[in-house]
Amino acid sequence: MIDNNWNEFCELYYETAKKEAELQLKRLISRNSNADKRIDSSYVVDAAVLAALEKTFTHFDVSRSVKITTYLSRLIHNEIVDEYNRESKAAARQDDIDDIKTSIKSYTEIISPEAKDELIARLRIAIAKLSPSDQVILNYWLEDKSSYVARSVETLGTTESYVTLRRFRIFKRLPQLMGMTRKDYLLYESKNTILANNIPHKSISNIEELWALRHNPITPSLDCEAMAKLFYTLIIN
Repeated sequence: MIDNNWNEFCELYYETAKKEAELQLKRLISRNSNADKRIDSSYVVDAAVLAALEKTFTHFDVSRSVKITTYLSRLIHNEIVDEYNRESKAAARQDDIDDIKTSIKSYTEIISPEAKDELIARLRIAIAKLSPSDQVILNYWLEDKSSYVARSVETLGTTESYVTLRRFRIFKRLPQLMGMTRKDYLLYESKNTILANNIPHKSISNIEELWALRHNPITPSLDCEAMAKLFYTLIIN
């Protein structure tokens, strides 16, 4: 367990991590003659750095003989490769789901009014499955859309462009994390209420999903339940 809080930890290791990430990405691109020029390198670096810092902050065991910088460096290498591959795939395909607000509004049309609690529960689990930094960004957006970028930058120590792009990506991922399928949207679009009433609802009581309802290591007071209820209210109204 690391003794520092998140801000103190970032002050110690953020700049080192970012330089390492930039170096790792440069090496990766130099070895790849078919590198996709549409990929935003600064975004890949920021995403990899935050992911590696989060994992180190949450999981590093100070009792081990390995140095924290060595542990962080290994994670950065892995995150750069993973994030680069994700961005390459994202650049090559078009997302099926346009926007979380449209998606969830559509979904409310094809479930009974009594299913509100299920929808909120799905939102809660989906939010809990986001990375700690994504949870922070979403929470600030829910509290105040005009200041969420500045607050996220201050808390996470990253860039404005990263925050705005992550918010967009969060909205793309939430329907998938909620277990909503392409069939849901097709049924909504066709207004086929008979078939819609037969949509199998994903269980929200699966014990394997409870791992996601953990405390956020960056902002321990963050409440996924409250976020889900606020999100639902903002979307439906």
